[in-house]
Amino acid sequence: MANFIYYVTYVINWIIWLYCIFIVIDAIMSWVPFLRNSVIGKWRDKIVNPYLNVFRKGPIQKLAYSTGIDLSALIGLLVLYFIQDYALQWIQNILFRLIG
Repeated sequence: MANFIYYVTYVINWIIWLYCIFIVIDAIMSWVPFLRNSVIGKWRDKIVNPYLNVFRKGPIQKLAYSTGIDLSALIGLLVLYFIQDYALQWIQNILFRLIG
């Protein structure tokens, strides 16, 4: 059972890492308009934007409109890194204690 928990944790870490790469690519592609409108750009928008739209509300949205700087990618990455480094390890430790 412990091996299964390690394997699931490894897979979730890998998925989070891959999603972080997509977010970084999204941020880089946002600087080049013709890349954003390409087929790959539209596909990437469908994957990344639903998550980043969570952080594009309230004061962050006002900051983006007034200064032109969108910090949602940075905040999204920080949340994913927190989940990957702390929350996932915390859940893994709880599961190990439950199975003894």
